[in-house]
Amino acid sequence: MEATISQHIKGYDLRERIGAGGFGAVYKAYQSTVGREVAIKIILPGLASQPEFIRRFEGEAQLVARLEHPHITPLYDYWRDQDGAYLVMRWLRGGSLRDALQNGPFELRAAALLLDQIAGALSLAHRNGVIH
Repeated sequence: MEATISQHIKGYDLRERIGAGGFGAVYKAYQSTVGREVAIKIILPGLASQPEFIRRFEGEAQLVARLEHPHITPLYDYWRDQDGAYLVMRWLRGGSLRDALQNGPFELRAAALLLDQIAGALSLAHRNGVIH
């Protein structure tokens, strides 16, 4: 599915394609009913029709939806239809780690804080059976 600026999917207005990979594409979208920006990952229809892939994917989506941590992006919604499978998550501002490193290496204190945040999130995920 190729989204245009005006495409509307189940209550979400797709605004911009922000990335793509082997499983599908990620879009910046707007949920007008609650006035928030979200990220929607659209899984390719070919994968979304494979029972083994979907069983594993749905199990992971349900598990991630239950994780509550300030450094884990919350999952808001998940569904499947004839065009694919969809994950809706919080839209994160600020860019990627790669973007941040374009400005040079982190100061030691900032790097330690970042690693502490990552370790806390991974620890919670691992305690709940999520392997990243």
